[in-house]
Amino acid sequence: MPETSWSERSDRIEQKLDNLSTTVDGLSARVDGLSTRVDGFSASVDARFEQVDTRFASVDKRFDEMREEMAEGFREVQEHFVEHRQYTEFAYERLDRRMTEGFSRLERKLDQVIDAPSRPRVTPPPRPRPSKRRR
Repeated sequence: MPETSWSERSDRIEQKLDNLSTTVDGLSARVDGLSTRVDGFSASVDARFEQVDTRFASVDKRFDEMREEMAEGFREVQEHFVEHRQYTEFAYERLDRRMTEGFSRLERKLDQVIDAPSRPRVTPPPRPRPSKRRR
């Protein structure tokens, strides 16, 4: 192996360092480009999340409105049940009163029928019959 001089070695090292420096500069430029792209993607992702958050807020608002509408509907149904129960109780009391009155009348009539054989029977006078004329 031939001996190389110090200046040749120094030139080769310097050339390698220049190549390495060029490579590092290229990599640095690529990293800067990637960094810019990542920042752009990050901003894009943030914007998308803002849109998603806005949509979820909109959906939450609709669910809250629907929940209120359903609660109002259930309150109305409950009020109708109360009203229906009151009407049913009123109708039952009225029916009970009418049935009691009807049974009392029926009892009185039965008492009259039962008591009738012990009383003398009065026959009503015969009714006149309509005449049968031919036309």
